Amino acid sequence: MTHYYDPNYQMQQMPYGQPQGYVVRQVPATPPPSSVFSLDVKSSTFWTGAVLGAGLTLLVTNESVQKTVMKTASKLMAATSGGVEELKEKYRDAKAEVDAEEVSE
Repeated sequence: MTHYYDPNYQMQQMPYGQPQGYVVRQVPATPPPSSVFSLDVKSSTFWTGAVLGAGLTLLVTNESVQKTVMKTASKLMAATSGGVEELKEKYRDAKAEVDAEEVSE
């Protein structure tokens, strides 16, 4: 069967008439957002991103802030590594006690 375009072809009307039960609804117009360069400046998400971006920019560009952050990170790492060493020592002590009890029995 060959299909081709026939400019004289007209669609036949459906024998059942028009579809029933369809309701035409008009979509209410939404007011344009208060925006600057298509950004919604009234959105809390916008302001959260703006504040985080400003903070990150300050961190990256200000040397005194960088030094303070690095000192704080260094202190935290030292405290964490000291805590890890303390846990290792407690583990070794507990293991030594268990080994001593097994030998005495």
